[in-house]
Amino acid sequence: MQVEYQQSPIGLDESHPRFSWQMESKGNVRGEKQTAYRIVVKNSQNQEVWDSKRVQSDVSIAIIYEGNAIQAREKYSWTVQVWNQKNGMSTARSSFETGLMSSQAQAWNGAEWIGENDLPLYAHYLSMYKIEFGVQLDQASASTQASFVFGANDPRVQSRNYNIMDVQSLRNESYIRLELNLSAMAVSDTGSATFQVFRVGYDKKDNASKAFATFKLSKKLINKSNQYQKHIIFAHCNFGVFDFYIDQVDNEHKINGSPASASTGRGGQSGLNLNPVGRGTNYISFPMLSEIGFHAGPNQKALFSDVLVKNYRHPGNVLFAASENPSLFTQSNLAWNGKQFSISGEKDGLLVLANPSRFAAPMLRTEFTTNRKIIKNAQIYSTARGIYEMYLNGQRVGNDYFNPGLTQYNKTHQYQSFDVTSLVKSGQNAWGAWLSEGWWSGNITFSGENWNFFGDRQSLLAQLIIQYTDGTEQIITTDPAKWSYFNDGPIRYESFFQGEVYDAQKEAAIAGWTSPNFRSIGWKPTQKIVLEGTAFVGNVPNELKFDKMNLVSQLDDRVQLRETRQAISMQERRNGVFVYDMGQNMVGVPRIFIKNGKAGQRITLRFAEVLYPDLPEYVAQKGMIMLENIRATLA
Repeated sequence: MQVEYQQSPIGLDESHPRFSWQMESKGNVRGEKQTAYRIVVKNSQNQEVWDSKRVQSDVSIAIIYEGNAIQAREKYSWTVQVWNQKNGMSTARSSFETGLMSSQAQAWNGAEWIGENDLPLYAHYLSMYKIEFGVQLDQASASTQASFVFGANDPRVQSRNYNIMDVQSLRNESYIRLELNLSAMAVSDTGSATFQVFRVGYDKKDNASKAFATFKLSKKLINKSNQYQKHIIFAHCNFGVFDFYIDQVDNEHKINGSPASASTGRGGQSGLNLNPVGRGTNYISFPMLSEIGFHAGPNQKALFSDVLVKNYRHPGNVLFAASENPSLFTQSNLAWNGKQFSISGEKDGLLVLANPSRFAAPMLRTEFTTNRKIIKNAQIYSTARGIYEMYLNGQRVGNDYFNPGLTQYNKTHQYQSFDVTSLVKSGQNAWGAWLSEGWWSGNITFSGENWNFFGDRQSLLAQLIIQYTDGTEQIITTDPAKWSYFNDGPIRYESFFQGEVYDAQKEAAIAGWTSPNFRSIGWKPTQKIVLEGTAFVGNVPNELKFDKMNLVSQLDDRVQLRETRQAISMQERRNGVFVYDMGQNMVGVPRIFIKNGKAGQRITLRFAEVLYPDLPEYVAQKGMIMLENIRATLA
């Protein structure tokens, strides 16, 4: 028996639900068929709201409800009687529950979209970004060059097991360096400043002392009068293809219009590709943002300021500001004066690098006290911008994954309903939710411009309605003043395309976070998350319009565990590199048991659909997993 093609669904928003059933013959009887049916529907007070009477029909799919108006937040039971060709009758019973049946704000009892404004950043997994920095060469020492550095110490190029270039770079021997160079101007009045791009440690052909690409800057941009003034460099990365600008972002200030030299061989074409694997979204992506920092050659001095890392897609909010984290970079020969970094190369030159990664997947919690009455029923209605999991008094609510599912969120946004009657306690209770980017703020397609397609941060909308036997109700909602958040938990980053980073050493700090009386040290008040300034809305081409968005109950089956599979083989292809064959291309979550594991050990799990073919051109990768066919996905 099904209602809207689901068995005993909870949270239906359909005012005229459709009933279906499937019959089964008893014993070895053949040729049976339905000749008539009757549907009777009753509400939670056992009052009859529809009786179809006996209908002469063999139809058993999508029978439309034609009774009294369906009420919101109500539980209905229904009975179907079926007659066969011999007038024999069979009866079965089931139930369904309705949801809020309204997309109006009143149905949510004042609940707000709540979350945090701190945007998580895991630098080694970020392949779409915009960098800004101010650089001012030191005039007193007649300095001629200084560089901003990023893409440094990507773990994939520190082990030949993690890249197809067969590269193994040591610490601080892999990076991208953006250099402003005045050398030609220093030796000749007709000389021009250059912008040089160095790629080091990504490919065996890379050379630390030879620029990957050199761009001659026009005298309109850099000249004798402004060469020692502060200049702002912009670097925009779309899966390894870069556009560079100086002082402002427009065509007149674009640096890489006609490079003097570029090993890519792509001459004057806009966009410099720094990915050694290939150009664009069809290739494993390099470079990630990874570690960032500064470089000054021997006897060179410079000031760096206004160092920012931003999201690529509108509204392009800041992921990292060096001015808020100066202690990451300060060391000998690099000082911070409250506004800018002063770097001195001294005798041997200086390279300073740091990991800008910060914050983790948002965790939200609140506590509430029940009215100490007898609880009749308790329901949670919830959704998120992003995806979410919920917990009540230490127990996970439901067994779904990836709620609220993917829809065109600015048109239709789904919510879920959960019966939590058995989880609510008399007295003190704790309610928590763990959010992650999902389709809302992750990469939604293989096109990098669609990262943060809808918005750049996650938020939760929810209400818990407790009904007591005396007919009263208690409602707990997502009120920013009553919820708190934590952004230093074990899920450091999570993404459908990029994968997940989990730090088990962070577990102790959150033990019991969804239970009452948890000591919430380091937790902060949540904020109301609005669309303006956080989503792809406003004065931008093809902006998303949310003014007609419908908030509806989930329309289809939820993602749940369907099967557990055992690996059919495991082979150690290289020292410490194990390849598991699951015998099936699938969507799943791995469970691996590590014998004699030690705290702090890093374990990397990578996913693929095929192995490299046993062909001469792939001899170096024989037996290893092949990632090219999942394109720019890190996974």
